Amino acid sequence: MRIIRKRCLGLDIHKKQITAHLRVHRGSELEPIALETVFGTVPRELERMREWIREHEVSDVVVEATSVYWMHLYELLEGVATVAVVNAAHVKKVPGRKTDVGDAQWLAELHAHGLLRVSFIPPRPVRELRALTRYRTKLVAERTAIKNRTIKLLEMAGVKLSSVVSNVFGRTGRAILDGLSQGQAIDPVRVARGSLREKIPQLSEVLRRQPSPSLRELLQMHLRAYDALDSQIAETEARIFERAKPWQTLIDQIDAIPGINPLAAITLLAETGFDMSVYRNERHLTSLSGLAPGNAISADRRRAVGVRKGNRHLKRICIQIAWAATKKKDSFQRARFLRLQRRIGRNKAIVAVARQILVLVFHMLSTNRPYRDLGATFYDERSREHAVERYTKRLAALGFVVQLQKRQAP
Repeated sequence: MRIIRKRCLGLDIHKKQITAHLRVHRGSELEPIALETVFGTVPRELERMREWIREHEVSDVVVEATSVYWMHLYELLEGVATVAVVNAAHVKKVPGRKTDVGDAQWLAELHAHGLLRVSFIPPRPVRELRALTRYRTKLVAERTAIKNRTIKLLEMAGVKLSSVVSNVFGRTGRAILDGLSQGQAIDPVRVARGSLREKIPQLSEVLRRQPSPSLRELLQMHLRAYDALDSQIAETEARIFERAKPWQTLIDQIDAIPGINPLAAITLLAETGFDMSVYRNERHLTSLSGLAPGNAISADRRRAVGVRKGNRHLKRICIQIAWAATKKKDSFQRARFLRLQRRIGRNKAIVAVARQILVLVFHMLSTNRPYRDLGATFYDERSREHAVERYTKRLAALGFVVQLQKRQAP
């Protein structure tokens, strides 16, 4: 096979050690020269490995994406050689022959022949922004868990607050929680706001029961944890917006899409890397995101399979954007969702809308064009006769006699 990289180093990374295998091709030699050694993972050993790489004039380094161990190594070697990060599932060896040296050798051999699919690693500023957006996602999940535990605690105390108040941590709900945690008598007339003023009798009945002292202590701890997480989320969001200022034009561009707010735009672009030129086409991007349908064809028969595995963070934000987009009336995304929902179901329809939004973002950033909504009547206008026939049959099935008359133009 043709040799593409003549000085290729494979690294098998573990928590405490790194096994290196250097494969050197000189001239027309069929058998390459191989060097093997082991390094530690402490800073002194990593510096020694970097100097070893420079000494042997290594041009290409390949590592598996093992946990988070590869990240610091990637930054350490980024300016020394061309570092390729690959998916471990793509380089599995024959069962029963697995060793650290064998894994490093196999990596170097495959990469030397150009047989590995290299993962896209964005530049350092994007990686730092991505770390913040993912950290915010974790904080929001923890805050939601605190909310659920608080509601569960109230149920244990016999306080059915969630049966009356839709948002227990809203303005009225939080005032009630603070009062319950202090053992105070709560006047529903004084604390109720907005539409809850119509539910004052139900609130009065719910608040007749007070939590026990032990449950009040737990409630106080829950509220303190919630406030601490709320403060961390606000601080994290401020840092996210500060670091995203260099890409403000791109953020404003896709913010025009229904369902996307500035924070969602930053999160989506941080996961894609802001630069669409690294993707071959929109199918490449949707495949990496895990929103593209899988292929399973054998003997001219296609099996029904789910979506592919991919970047779960990008997939999550696309699904969230899709749900928000379907809530906007008179929009193309809502019309497409309702059209697909009747045929393939709710869950598959929302994945299709999420994929369409990601394709839309790809083309907007690739061509630098603004967003233009096709409108809720796009499908009806495209096939007007079929729409008229469909609605006429529907009314006839409901027992109406339909007579169509075309409206005169004003």
